[in-house]
Amino acid sequence: MTSLTSLIDDVFLLTNRPDLVGETTLAVRNATLKAHSLDFFPKDLFETGVQFDYPQSQQTLEYKTLVPRWRALKYIRTYVPDSTGGGCPGPMLEVVTPDSLIDSYGRHRPNVCYVAGLNLQIRTTTAQQYYLLGCYVYPDVTTDNYSSWIADEQPSLIQYEAAATIFKSIGFDEQEAAYRRMLLDEYALLKQNNILANGY
Repeated sequence: MTSLTSLIDDVFLLTNRPDLVGETTLAVRNATLKAHSLDFFPKDLFETGVQFDYPQSQQTLEYKTLVPRWRALKYIRTYVPDSTGGGCPGPMLEVVTPDSLIDSYGRHRPNVCYVAGLNLQIRTTTAQQYYLLGCYVYPDVTTDNYSSWIADEQPSLIQYEAAATIFKSIGFDEQEAAYRRMLLDEYALLKQNNILANGY
């Protein structure tokens, strides 16, 4: 796995500015977040089980408490656990917006969920306690736990983005522009290779 330290060292080589430690560290972190935010990549999908205290037909989940690096909801489905610690996934709930909870006949849509602020609201026709939640997460860009599949598979993208940022900050516009041009190919490759979870 590519470490934050190794990426920072690579950017020092590109910029020849090892004195800008704090700025380079921040540039690498921001470049990582920017790359992952370019699209909703399957490799950024995270699934986890959710257990409420008791079954209800309406549940509220503070999703950031459950998944601190939460980016966006992908799906939620009911889940029926069994005595062996496994279980059986149930039907998917429809992900809607708060203004589409009522259908054209004035009735509440059944089996839906929606994000309202920092809460995920869940409505089912029968009382439920267990769910499987799928969401997109941001990478961990902390010093000790840095983890990015983009950094592993395409480190040049993060290196070039961070170098361009450093050159911009010190007024080297020509060098920044050169790295921005190289980034066009890097971002195109990222999207081409990672939009689908499977190949052709």
